[in-house]
Amino acid sequence: MKTRRRRIFIGLFCFFTGLCLVGSLWVELHASSSGYPDRAITVVVPYSAGGVTDLAGRALAEAMEKDLKQPVVVVNKVGGRATIGGYAVVTAKPDGYTLGFFPIASCLPEVLSYFYEAPYSSKDLRPISCVAGTAMSFVVKADAPWNSFKDIVEFARKNPGVKVGTPGKQTLPYMVLAGVGRREKVSFVDVPLGGDAETLPAVLGGHVPVAAIDYSAIKSSVDAKKLKVLATCTEKRVDFAPDVPSIGELGYKLAYVSVLGLFGPKTIPDELVKKIDELVGKISEEQEFRSRMKSICIQPYYQDSATYQKSLLRYKDNMQAFFKEEGLVKK
Repeated sequence: MKTRRRRIFIGLFCFFTGLCLVGSLWVELHASSSGYPDRAITVVVPYSAGGVTDLAGRALAEAMEKDLKQPVVVVNKVGGRATIGGYAVVTAKPDGYTLGFFPIASCLPEVLSYFYEAPYSSKDLRPISCVAGTAMSFVVKADAPWNSFKDIVEFARKNPGVKVGTPGKQTLPYMVLAGVGRREKVSFVDVPLGGDAETLPAVLGGHVPVAAIDYSAIKSSVDAKKLKVLATCTEKRVDFAPDVPSIGELGYKLAYVSVLGLFGPKTIPDELVKKIDELVGKISEEQEFRSRMKSICIQPYYQDSATYQKSLLRYKDNMQAFFKEEGLVKK
């Protein structure tokens, strides 16, 4: 009898201790939410300094800092195909003081499992706001005979196997080429060159006749009339290249939009998500921020938390379907 009472006592003690711990954690998070922020915020960028993601992240951080009156510090955590930075946010305390500024590779890593493994999935992150979109662009040398994306398609129809330099099969330009090829019944040869630093000299040197490069990396070459931009891998035309048609405008579908967004750990409180999201929405309408983004060839592309979540789920479904059709899935 005594043993039974003791077990009941221990069980009740453990139960109420657990409730107290949960309650104290809730009180702590709620208290931190109400006074948020009262110290510096870290924004993790999963790429090195100076790239398009880093520049956009720093523009956002500076704008947030002005409004919040607290330091917003960008920290570059490079490696793991952009998943080291992602994991740093996944494992951070969900108090709003560690956020991630992520591309698709970081926030939907499970979709790219054929190419690399990540120690987390999209379920471990909480989308807060979509902030901006990048503009991968199909380019040719200025003296090339093609003046439009349609010209390239027609050339490929008569000359199968046109080589196109891309960042790789896991990227949006490759998906666009594959989709265009199927629809138009033409064939392109993907030449995976890696990043913009490798692709730009390849097209300027004539090693590939066509290449896909982020617009931010080619602006100076376009201004110097060394390159022609035939189309951007976007739904609509971008502000910084209003004369260049988008792939969406040309009638081709995009598996996803190359967006950059703000994330927190999955258990970040709703009130913090709301506060940060409202701030990002406000910033996205400010002329100073929009002008800054335009100057670095990045398109403001704001979506609130709920809309962004829906977009990411749609992108995930589209990408999984594409990779399955291409045979780029693990068996």
